[in-house]
Amino acid sequence: MDYFSNETATQTLPKKKNRLSQLIVRLGLGAFTIAVVVHVIGILLAVFVFYKWVFPVAEDPLSPPGGGGRSGGQMVHNIKPTKNPVMSTSVLSNRIRSTSKNPEVSLPDSSTEMMNAALPMTVNTTALGVGRDGIGRDGNSDRPGPGHHNGPKNGGLEQTSIAQLIPTIMKGRCSDSERLKMVQEAGGTPAVEAAVKKSLQWLKECQNPDGSWGNKNQVAMTGLTLLCYLGHCEGTQSLEYGENVTKGMTYLINVGLKNNGSLSNNTTANSWPYEHAIATYALAETLTFSRALPFQVPELETTVEKAIKVITDGQTKEGGWDYKYADSGRNDLSVVGWQMQALKAAKASNVKIDNYNNVIRKAMDWIGDKKGGAYVGDGRFAYTGKNARPGMTAVAALCLQQHGKGNSASVKESVKLIMDGLEMRDGRSKPKDEFSSDYAMQYMGSNFNIYASYYAVQVMRNAGGKHWDAMNDAIIAEILPAQNPDGSFKPEVGGKGGESSSAGGPIYLQALNTLMLEVYYRFLPTSAGNGRRSALDEFH
Repeated sequence: MDYFSNETATQTLPKKKNRLSQLIVRLGLGAFTIAVVVHVIGILLAVFVFYKWVFPVAEDPLSPPGGGGRSGGQMVHNIKPTKNPVMSTSVLSNRIRSTSKNPEVSLPDSSTEMMNAALPMTVNTTALGVGRDGIGRDGNSDRPGPGHHNGPKNGGLEQTSIAQLIPTIMKGRCSDSERLKMVQEAGGTPAVEAAVKKSLQWLKECQNPDGSWGNKNQVAMTGLTLLCYLGHCEGTQSLEYGENVTKGMTYLINVGLKNNGSLSNNTTANSWPYEHAIATYALAETLTFSRALPFQVPELETTVEKAIKVITDGQTKEGGWDYKYADSGRNDLSVVGWQMQALKAAKASNVKIDNYNNVIRKAMDWIGDKKGGAYVGDGRFAYTGKNARPGMTAVAALCLQQHGKGNSASVKESVKLIMDGLEMRDGRSKPKDEFSSDYAMQYMGSNFNIYASYYAVQVMRNAGGKHWDAMNDAIIAEILPAQNPDGSFKPEVGGKGGESSSAGGPIYLQALNTLMLEVYYRFLPTSAGNGRRSALDEFH
């Protein structure tokens, strides 16, 4: 039986006419008229949708997602990677010009959303290939980045902040609160950070029209100055210094384009490997910061890759480096120090480096070798051959610290020599030997060596404990008072070894002093005698 039928029904009831149908009949409207009305409505809807798609309502780039204005005194900036970002600042429209065979390259435009990196920005990591802990694998290649996890390669909506895209070792430099916190935790005072800001402002006023700094050795001076800005997390997106950084970066890239990767205006001079390595160091750090941007700076990565190849190809058979990148049996520890810093920075930037591990191994073997290398014994290192020089002690110690040898006996002895010098500063001890006197850190004293001090400050920051405490006291007592009210630094009296402001000029003096003051947060300390894992281990 069909339970849904009614077997008792004997009549078929007439169907009731639909009211709408009756109304249409009364009005005399037929099927043709109805069809016309339906088509008109459809056309109007199509026009509306098309108009909204072609002319979308512009969103306020400074408003946080979902509306509601600003909250907690912070602005959320959503950076949407595009192939042709909207122009917002005149500086990023500058062109990198070259007289070489390379065509003129225009710097890409920046969105108005590219603001100070200290702000809580977010980016879509799909286009950047970002992993959870940093830069993972490149979205267009299989090249690994310094992050611990692979980023999305073909899709994904993961969001991350600008700070997360910066390697762990550099993160402390990217906000006022973090910088001040690190300064104070390391025994410094707010005056340290204030001095850095005054110095950066002074440097801003000294930039040449072509983007360089200095009146001689401009490539090296520009590199050192850029390191000062980057040490304070002032990249191309900086509100205050973005234009200066971009012009300086453009100047160095242009030099590299003209010289097929060699970063010097005079590659016949003995000293050009110094300039080249310092500029490579700066451009490599610039590249690291640019990884977070929604566009790639033209020729930047290519220039760094070529510059690093100059360094790796220029290594001597013994493992060191020399003037003119020659391989004649001479090895110069001072030249080596800058090459090692450039290599470290390039590795952190995720740039391609052929045979990196072997290059570093050879260099480390040469530095620590007592027979044919730089080590003389008792913490002392030679400038060349067996020519032991006080200023070289910290150069070698820093290189060894940065590459996993901070606990070696030679580094511990070097730290002790620097400590002896610091204890001389306030009269607690008398000079034990010439090596220690260079590290007394008496800025206006006859033994002050700013070149040795630049390295020694980093060595003691890595050593930590009482060693850093003594160096921190010296920085506050000696470096801070040496700054003039306008942000510049007084010429030092000593200038031992020709490494004074008279040799490098006022920009050289300014940059090294500024980098020493930024040591509180510029890099996280590596392990050195304290059993901790080195922050640089993530790059090796």
